[in-house]
Amino acid sequence: MNYQIFDLEKVILAVPNSGYFHNFLNIETMEVGIINLKKGQKDIQQPHSFDEIYYIISGKGTIEIDGIKNDVNPGKIIYIPKEVHHSFHAIGDKIIALYVITGSF
Repeated sequence: MNYQIFDLEKVILAVPNSGYFHNFLNIETMEVGIINLKKGQKDIQQPHSFDEIYYIISGKGTIEIDGIKNDVNPGKIIYIPKEVHHSFHAIGDKIIALYVITGSF
């Protein structure tokens, strides 16, 4: 069994300043990463072909899902079905969210 253990603080620190997506696990059946979206930065995500889960680690903002804005803050868990349009908007300095996408890539 090939397993991995990640330190969340180290994963967040590894997110490049120039980008806001950082995949730290990308295997055949799962992709896991961090979004580090700064205030005013455009979330350029497109709908995914697989279901997705987000966990808000820090920051405040909104996530627009199919045109409906929803408040997000630390501790929120968000499920997005495949092919559904969604985008984050930071209200404070930034939003940091953990995401998980599962399926056969």
